Amino acid sequence: MKTIIIGAGKVGYSIAQLLSSENQDVVVIEQDEERLKIVDESLDVQVVLGSGSSPATLEAAGVKEAAMLIAVTEMDELNMIACLLAKQYGVKTTVARVRNTEYMETPIFSPEALLGVDLIINPERVTALEIAKIVRNPEALSVEYYADGRVQMVEVEIPDDSVLDGVQLKELDTSSFVIVSIIRKHRTIVPAGNDCLFSKDKVYIMARTADMPAVLPSLGIQPKKVESIAILGAGRTGCYLAKIIEQRRWPIDIKIIDKNIVQARKAENQLKNALIINGDGSDLELLREENIGESDMFIAVTDDDRLNILSCLIVKSLGVKSTICKVKRSDLMPLVDQIGIDIIMSPRMLTAGTILKYIRRGDIVSVTVMGEEMAEMLELVAQPGSIAAGKKLSKIKFPSGSVLGSIVRENQVIIPSGEHEIKPHDHLMVFSISKSIQKVEKLFLNSKK
Repeated sequence: MKTIIIGAGKVGYSIAQLLSSENQDVVVIEQDEERLKIVDESLDVQVVLGSGSSPATLEAAGVKEAAMLIAVTEMDELNMIACLLAKQYGVKTTVARVRNTEYMETPIFSPEALLGVDLIINPERVTALEIAKIVRNPEALSVEYYADGRVQMVEVEIPDDSVLDGVQLKELDTSSFVIVSIIRKHRTIVPAGNDCLFSKDKVYIMARTADMPAVLPSLGIQPKKVESIAILGAGRTGCYLAKIIEQRRWPIDIKIIDKNIVQARKAENQLKNALIINGDGSDLELLREENIGESDMFIAVTDDDRLNILSCLIVKSLGVKSTICKVKRSDLMPLVDQIGIDIIMSPRMLTAGTILKYIRRGDIVSVTVMGEEMAEMLELVAQPGSIAAGKKLSKIKFPSGSVLGSIVRENQVIIPSGEHEIKPHDHLMVFSISKSIQKVEKLFLNSKK
């Protein structure tokens, strides 16, 4: 399947990297020669210099043979025009990144109205929604829901004093949950029974949503409560997050800090209950005066990575229990992880995950991009006639680096063991490293279709 990606920025590069690592046919269009050169030298993809809104450039990229076009430049209008043109050439699926809130909130610009755009994605809103899940589940580093909310996956860090430090997985009673992945020193491990857990490990746990409140304490992860948050940045992400909390009527006090007076006033007009503070989020005296250290959570979401990182470190010294830091530069993420910041949010990774579900083969319901190695949690449907359908798990040879997290059959959620059988139309949650994803899909896809 040929995919055309317009825009070689952070999101475009990330998508191209994911697809090229799976040996998919990818063409990247970019107007900036330097950016295009980086892609050409780093990835195994075809590159075309030019504008994605030019029919000649699209034809040079092979738009007539493409199954998908993803437009993720910094220009909303160019992205939408490119999608409209692609539809005229017969491209089946189109995706446009659109950041302007007016486009996102005006019905005339909805995907249904814009017949040339199948998915409109706003990275800031995607990031805000992800942060909102953490605010609601503060003991977790990340939270995902599957099967209409019946299955939950949380990422947690094993504490220093945990009773699990050094314990083998086979010693745990895993009848109500599955540990699908361990991140240790930036390396992704798909665990087996003989593997051990260690303090500082980041562990992805999957269970029934109703069971998770009991599962986490059994692993030494105690529940937390957030009653007050401070947000650094009154831009799109900060305002989206505050609106989500207000609309859902969560009993949380909100303070928003921004040194841009225009942006601060705009946020004040949009929000009902948040306290807007016009000031520098890295000013120690200001943070003390506003009692930011007493906040349960500090969330830095400005467009300045350095300011976000510095502010999180300062508020940690003031006593803030938990910090979330938006980081755009992927090369900074391992560093930030080592200096005491609790949670790192990468808008490009979150955006990539949202887009990926439109790319996968088979009956893919959703995709979650996990960890620095770009592993994925796939929610998919076992198709009748597929290799796995009708077989017990003990008889299915899963590709290396993959594991089944749960099975949803009608209204039943099953935490799987080797004796469970895959039946046609089962909804499956499967974790897989990048290089094994296509093999996983072949297990559950009917190749005769």
